[in-house]
Amino acid sequence: MQPATDTTMDNSLKKLPLFTMNLKKTYKTLVELFSSEKAFFSMAKEGKRISHMAIAIPMAVVVIIAGILFSELFLFETVFQNPKISPVFRKFYSLTVTVSFVIFFIWLWIRFFEKRSLNTIGFVGKNAFKKYLAGLLTGFMMMSGVIGLMYIFGSVNNIKSMVSDGSDNTGIVLLFLIAYIIQGANEEIISRGWQFQVLGARYKPWIGALVSSTIFVLLHGLNNGISIIAVLNLFLFSFLLILFVLRDNSIWAACGWHSSWNWTMENIFGMNVSGTEGVVSLLNFSVKGPDFLTGGDFGPEGSIFTTFIFLIGILILLGLRTK
Repeated sequence: MQPATDTTMDNSLKKLPLFTMNLKKTYKTLVELFSSEKAFFSMAKEGKRISHMAIAIPMAVVVIIAGILFSELFLFETVFQNPKISPVFRKFYSLTVTVSFVIFFIWLWIRFFEKRSLNTIGFVGKNAFKKYLAGLLTGFMMMSGVIGLMYIFGSVNNIKSMVSDGSDNTGIVLLFLIAYIIQGANEEIISRGWQFQVLGARYKPWIGALVSSTIFVLLHGLNNGISIIAVLNLFLFSFLLILFVLRDNSIWAACGWHSSWNWTMENIFGMNVSGTEGVVSLLNFSVKGPDFLTGGDFGPEGSIFTTFIFLIGILILLGLRTK
C-alpha cells in the first residue's frame, strides 16, 4: 500500500469543511422539525386536555386490546364463527373490522376526554390526496428497493408468479390494498398521530419521538422472528414516519407510506410482515441465506438491507427543505 501523499491529505482536509457544513445543516433541519412551535403540536392544544405521559403510554395498548377483544372475541365469535371461513376472509376481517374498532376507541378518547376532533391529530392541510399518494408511491419504491437488494445479493430465488401458475388473485390483492389502507392508518393514528403528538405537545417533541417509537417497537416485540436488527429497523421505521409527519404537519403521507409498505411486502412480494405470514400475493419468493440478510421469520423488516434503505430515506428527508 502506498503512503498518502501531501496532495491527497490536502484534498481530504479541503473536504472537511463541506462535511462540517452538511452536519450543521442537518442539525439545523432537525431543530426546525422538532420545534415545539410546529403546527402539528399546536393542534393538540385545541382541545381541553392534553393526555399525560402516564396515560398516553398505556392508553395506546388499552385501545388496541379493547378493539381486539370486542371485534375478535365478541363480534367474530358470535357472528362469524364458522370452521369453513377461509384464511383470506379471516385476515381481511382482522385488517379492517378489528383495526376499525381500535380507531373507534382512540377517537372516543380524543373526542370525549381531550375534547377535540380526530382531524387535529394530523388529518389536515392542503393537497391531502397528493400527500397520501406520494406516501403510497414512496412506500412501494422503498420496499421494492429492499427486495431488489436481496435479489442482487442472492438472498431470494425461485421467483414465481401466481398469475402464471393459474391462480390469479389480482382482485383479492387489490382488495387487501383497501384493508392495508385501514390498517396502516390505524397504526399511524395511534403511534404518530396521537401518542407522538400529545407527548410532543405536553413535554418536548424529542421526548414524544423517543417514547412513541419505544412503544411502537414494544408492540411488535413479541412477533415471530424478532431480532436485534428488526428492533433497530422498527426504530428507524418510526423515526422515518415521524419525519414525514413533521415535514407535512399532517399524517397523510405517513398513512400512505405505512399502508403501501405493508401491502407491497405481503401482497406483491409474498413476504412476512413483522413476523406475520400473508395469505395471498402476486409473486412468491423463497429466501436463502443468513437471517441478517433475509430477515428470517420476521420478514424483510429484519434484514440489514431494510436498515440501509431506511437510512437513505431518512437522509433524503433531512436534506429536503423544511416547511
